[in-house]
Amino acid sequence: MTGSEKQTVHFTANCTVLLAFFVALFFPVGYFAISYQYAVGSLETEAEINARIISGLGDLEPASWHSEAHRLDALLSHRGDPAQKEKHRILDSVGSELAASGYDPEAPVIQRSHPVLYGKQVIGSVEISRSLRPILKKSLLVTVMGLSIGLIVFILLPFRAINRANRQLQDSYNFLRKVMESSANALIVLKLDGTIGMVNGRCTETSGYTPEELHGRDIPGLVDPESRDMVLGQLHLVASGAADIVKFEADLVRKDGGTVTIACGATPVYQEGRIAGTVLSVENITERRAAVEALKSAKEYTENLIQAACVMILGLDLKGEVTLINRTGEEMTGYSQEELTGKNWFDTVMGAEAFFKMCGGSQLANDDGMNAFEGQIVTKAGAMRTISWRNSAIVEKGVRIGTLCFGIDITEHRKIEAQLRHSQKMESIGQLAGGVAHDFNNMLSVMLGYAQLSLLEAPEATPLRLYLQEIIKAGERSRDMVRKLLAFSRKEIISPRAVNLNEHCLETEKTLSRLIGEEVRFGFVPDPALWTVKIDPSQVDQILMNLAVNARDAMPDGGMLTIKTENVVVDEPFCDYRLDAKPGSYACLSVVDTGTGMDRELIKRIFEPFFTTKEMGRGTGLGLATVYGIVTQNGGFVDVESEPGSGTTFRIYLPRMSGESEPPAQILPGTLSGTGTVLVVEDDDMLRAMATQMLEKIGYQVIQAATPHAALCICKETDTDIDLVLSDVIMPDMNGLEMARGMAVLRPDTKVLFMTGYSSEIIAKRGIIADREMHYIQKPFDMEGLHAKIMEMRAAC
Repeated sequence: MTGSEKQTVHFTANCTVLLAFFVALFFPVGYFAISYQYAVGSLETEAEINARIISGLGDLEPASWHSEAHRLDALLSHRGDPAQKEKHRILDSVGSELAASGYDPEAPVIQRSHPVLYGKQVIGSVEISRSLRPILKKSLLVTVMGLSIGLIVFILLPFRAINRANRQLQDSYNFLRKVMESSANALIVLKLDGTIGMVNGRCTETSGYTPEELHGRDIPGLVDPESRDMVLGQLHLVASGAADIVKFEADLVRKDGGTVTIACGATPVYQEGRIAGTVLSVENITERRAAVEALKSAKEYTENLIQAACVMILGLDLKGEVTLINRTGEEMTGYSQEELTGKNWFDTVMGAEAFFKMCGGSQLANDDGMNAFEGQIVTKAGAMRTISWRNSAIVEKGVRIGTLCFGIDITEHRKIEAQLRHSQKMESIGQLAGGVAHDFNNMLSVMLGYAQLSLLEAPEATPLRLYLQEIIKAGERSRDMVRKLLAFSRKEIISPRAVNLNEHCLETEKTLSRLIGEEVRFGFVPDPALWTVKIDPSQVDQILMNLAVNARDAMPDGGMLTIKTENVVVDEPFCDYRLDAKPGSYACLSVVDTGTGMDRELIKRIFEPFFTTKEMGRGTGLGLATVYGIVTQNGGFVDVESEPGSGTTFRIYLPRMSGESEPPAQILPGTLSGTGTVLVVEDDDMLRAMATQMLEKIGYQVIQAATPHAALCICKETDTDIDLVLSDVIMPDMNGLEMARGMAVLRPDTKVLFMTGYSSEIIAKRGIIADREMHYIQKPFDMEGLHAKIMEMRAAC
């Protein structure tokens, strides 16, 4: 029942009650008033009529008023009515009774009078008195009748109201039952004592109990013991009026012993302003809680995946503000998640130009809905890192709300790629230079050999001898150039040993001073505790001389050249942007000048062979290429710092030598006089002929073989004595090492001296792996060098 309906019912009931009281109270009063007015009116009328009758007597004079009293009395006696209990009197002008008729009325009495006129003179009055008792008796009878009617109405009205209320109550109950049964939740009505008074069908589905089994039970007895105190406390808040509504969750114990999770809402029910009970709405949230737990687990799993990912995962909103970043992202950027969340990524870590690439929308996306690009970030420490990005739009309900970015740190990858490209370029150039140098070495060996032989035959103090000496000088200069090419291509034969760079720099100080000239001041700043390195001393000379010459040419007006040594421990961050650098301990040799300097584009090319900034005829372009080749061949790296107008610093990092120092090789002095038989194996006819003539000039007997197979056939001849074999390494059909192994079977005591322009490393790359110590002599060689190497091998036997 609505509020307006209730008001209408109350108004109708009140009006009915008021009407009953009105009928019982005001109807008798009205009857009395009407009867009274009628009685008074009739008395006045009758008195007036009598007065006029008396005044109409023609012979009535004031003087004869008293003498006519008997006539008046006779007249009044006929007017009296015993039933009316009234009395008629005629009074004179002073109020004395002249005549009277009727009976004295019973109290209470109503009385009315009317003057009697003689002309305009009042000579007396007519007075009529009547008892009110008959009127009162009738009024009393009417009152009894009114009260009876009012009582009947007042008694019948409650029955009607009760009947109406019962119908309304039944309607309300039916409506409440329908509402409760149609509810998706279980509804429970609790009495004041906390027991169940009413339930709907959902309660049976939720608890397993029938409504009859639930009636009279208390709610705490249906929940898990761990939740009872909490449930009691919440219901007490509602029952006491401390709270209008409470919400809580608990575990309900079903009839079959199982438990379901329920969410409850309780609110009080009021009757006549007082709490009459509690309505409890119960929802089975077992599946929802399981879904929530599953969602929570999935969220935790996803968060763990995001945090454990080895790539940076970054979430950005439409403005570029950070909404998510994982641990890998924190490690890459150096910022914590708290420091970046809410900050603009492109103001903090990347430049604004990357905003469109990362958050520019679907026009940049590939077929898979992701766009990819590479960009650089600035870490919290200020370092630059190269990141490969793959970005995808975050869409909710068809609306883009942000961008999810996946970033891989490819700084090391790009560095290695640059190193690989640089190494491949240098290797290609080195292979070309090495190949040209090796072939030229063979020709140069023939030219120098025959020039030296011719010099031995030329008479003293003749122009021919002078010409031959100049040819030999040109050949030696060409040999030095070839050695530089071989050093760059790492194909030069070297003899590394323990070297103290401080001592070596002091030994070459005078030479370097003469080389750079008087205009350039020279300074040396050694580290007294400098570590020892393993390198060929001649290569250190080449490094110092090439760098000194470059420094001198960069200071045409003079300046300062400083050589410094120091110990350096290189770590990973130092290696990030330096080619060929590896972490470790190094002895650093720095060559610093105050010359013109170089820009970055020029620094990228300074180690290329034949690249020079000098004018034609002043440089070969092999100086720095040779330095680079020597340093990398010995496991080190070169670092260059230069700015135009600010000079240049070359830092040569050579690995610290581990273990004990190796003693330098001792070469026994010899003379150009030898004995014994030497087998020369060389596939190049010109080189074989030249080597034969050199050996014969020294005093050896020579047997020639154009191929390894021919040499093996000669070794099989037992009547031929062979003291030494001089052989090329790389030859067609069979290499020199394979031939030497075959000779070792035939002649175990015969030594083999290999002549080559390649190092053992390059020889090994050709698949020629030595199984015992190999002896080399580098091409081109002269008679003295060849004889000294032969004497050294014989002395070692």
